[in-house]
Amino acid sequence: MQVKTLRLHKSWSQEQLAQLSGLNVRTIQRIEKGDSVGLETLKSLAAVFEIDVNDLKSQNNNEHELPNIQESTIKPSDLEEQKSLAKEKVQSVKHFYITLLASLGLFVFIFLPNYNQGENIGPLIVVAISFALMLGVYANTVFQPFGDKWEQKKIKQIMNEQGNNISKR
Repeated sequence: MQVKTLRLHKSWSQEQLAQLSGLNVRTIQRIEKGDSVGLETLKSLAAVFEIDVNDLKSQNNNEHELPNIQESTIKPSDLEEQKSLAKEKVQSVKHFYITLLASLGLFVFIFLPNYNQGENIGPLIVVAISFALMLGVYANTVFQPFGDKWEQKKIKQIMNEQGNNISKR
């Protein structure tokens, strides 16, 4: 079926597709097996795959029609690219933790000799806040909590909410 081909093309597991679409894993399994599908389910899947609902609906009705996407899941060049991107990500996370430890060590090195029973606590707090801000910005660039994946998830969530609101009218 088309859904399975689209899922495999994106190298997603059934669990990942279920999470992205907001559907149950069992529903994904039934769809891939060829069971009938409701319009809301098709809308969720179409949003995840970024295709028109009618295209997915026509593929659902014509299961024997060959999909446009190749059946092979990952080309060797794609695998190498994914491996390279994963390696870059791991190296950036490793560099962040090294920087974090070095910064903490430097702060302790500055803090201990300059504490003087609390006389210099104000400047030390400013230094601590400065370190925290710098590390926070750096962590944001490394871990990207509001990156592309977060945006896509929010877009799909809003689209699903809008679809539910329209169907309730």
